[in-house]
Amino acid sequence: MTSSRDGTGGGNPPATVVLEAGRLVGGGRALAHHDGRTWMVAGALPGERVEVRELGRRAGIVEGRAVAVEGAAHPARAADPCPHAPHCGGCDWPHIEPAAATRLKAQAAADAARGHPAPAALIAAATIHHSPLAYRLRARLHWDPTHATLGFYEPRSHAVTPIPGCRILSPALMTALPALAAALRRRCPVRVDVEWLEGSDPTRGVAAIRRARGGPARLDPGWLPTPGELGTAAAGCHLLAASGAAHGGWGEREVRFDLPTPLRVPIGAFFQGNRHLLRTLFDRVAELAGAGDEPVFDLHAGVGFLAAAVRSRGSRSMDLIEPQLEAARAAARNLPEARVAIGVTAEHFVMGQPASPPAALVITDPPRSGMTPALRQALARWRPRRVLMLGCDPATWARDAASLCDHGYRIAALELFDLFPSTHHVEILALLERE
Repeated sequence: MTSSRDGTGGGNPPATVVLEAGRLVGGGRALAHHDGRTWMVAGALPGERVEVRELGRRAGIVEGRAVAVEGAAHPARAADPCPHAPHCGGCDWPHIEPAAATRLKAQAAADAARGHPAPAALIAAATIHHSPLAYRLRARLHWDPTHATLGFYEPRSHAVTPIPGCRILSPALMTALPALAAALRRRCPVRVDVEWLEGSDPTRGVAAIRRARGGPARLDPGWLPTPGELGTAAAGCHLLAASGAAHGGWGEREVRFDLPTPLRVPIGAFFQGNRHLLRTLFDRVAELAGAGDEPVFDLHAGVGFLAAAVRSRGSRSMDLIEPQLEAARAAARNLPEARVAIGVTAEHFVMGQPASPPAALVITDPPRSGMTPALRQALARWRPRRVLMLGCDPATWARDAASLCDHGYRIAALELFDLFPSTHHVEILALLERE
């Protein structure tokens, strides 16, 4: 049953409708129906009766946001949601208690993977590693000089909202935030993005500014905060080129992670961003890889995190492939005994091998779009003994896993990592073995 509420009067379209929220679907929104239309409702949980404001229509779907809950709330609904939630797009699940969100994440992820029933069933039943808040080792904030605001974008907008007391950012970044904003007020008259990265030392980080949407193409070193302005909160501050290379600044350009295989990570390079689960993920990758002597091929190596976890179980032949230059160079420094294909894509590397060893462990951690068709086809021809897959999008991960299963693999292990609390996002770690 649904009803409408006209908030404008005079026969205008209703300002809101009241809907019965159904199951969570891909993207973390609740499914609902009204007047023969399908709705995707942000901020609603299964079984709730919610007042919903329409946000727009796309591909026959009405997108909406819950503005109030009528009647009983879902047990997982937060009693004290983040005060920034109505205006901040940094999180899409601020209305859910983080500790209660894990099973909901598994359900939403399984729904996103529903086009491939076997992987979807494994996702729905998988163990999920929960993370507390204040987790973000990496963050990108936005500077709006017109309103002197440093923060996240508002939902479905490029307006910047301030975030004092943010619950997901690290204590170090929250400590540095006022000084960063004050320095940008004095120095930076244009829109820029601010990158932040910190390592195992939780008291200091490295900052950088990079081009923002709608901002100037050229960055001026004069816009950078000085060491005196940031005090001890940051060990360095730089400009970031589109390639991710740091230049034109001062101080440190990288941070250190004290893992069993220590890693140095430069600002601007991709790295897993969750402080609380970083070591757990490292250890689980090492355990799944085991202590075998098979050659290892990390097709999406980044700075070498996953390969370093495998390496911690013993020396073995390693090839790391990474197209982003700064990350690939860091991988070469972090794992000097490995062969690193710098600036090369996974597809070009695999297809360019004259003979790929079948007794191999292949590691994949592709972007959200997953493996390309060319890479899936190349792996099907190669047929390595084992494939260790980390995926950040359940739909594309399930597609890639199902493709491998169609070519003679089975999913031997699968678990989930809640690397992004207060959002619907979840990482899938799985080991596939050739049958």
